[in-house]
Amino acid sequence: MGGEPFAYAATGMPPNWALPPGTEPRYTLYRTKDTSEPIVVLVAQGQQFTVLTPDHHVLAELRLPPPEQYWRRVNEIVRPKQPLLRARGATVRSIIKSVLYFPLLLIESLLYLTDGDIVFDPPTRTAWKTTGRMWNRTALTQKIGSPTYRVYGKHLDHRIAYAQSVAGLWRPDRDDDR
Repeated sequence: MGGEPFAYAATGMPPNWALPPGTEPRYTLYRTKDTSEPIVVLVAQGQQFTVLTPDHHVLAELRLPPPEQYWRRVNEIVRPKQPLLRARGATVRSIIKSVLYFPLLLIESLLYLTDGDIVFDPPTRTAWKTTGRMWNRTALTQKIGSPTYRVYGKHLDHRIAYAQSVAGLWRPDRDDDR
């Protein structure tokens, strides 16, 4: 989609907004650049974000992986009265694709077809899927390395997808968003 983005992110909370007990303010997503119309508010409790609507209803809980987990990190989106969405840091399809492309890239670099500018990227696709069924439905995908997310069908509220994209950038060792 071209044009202006649907949401603008800012650190902190909207003015005159009460925090739930035991949480820290993190981010607010606004519909307009002038921060007059909040869409969702993200509050943190450890490695978990709660996505709240402007009227304080819980839209979802975003569970981020611990920082020490490096390979195939597990993210979860818990929505009230809806199936859990779980994602691992690389899909099997993207891992297979990387393994199949590696010999071609190696041959290309040996033949000097790239003038030494060869780059091998790791698996780059993450997919949030429903759990509990044999054939799980994909609700959200992300391409790692670029802020590209795609929502599939009506399985996920777009506000949750925007909140997940902002929460995915947060790291516990960063203090610049407090």
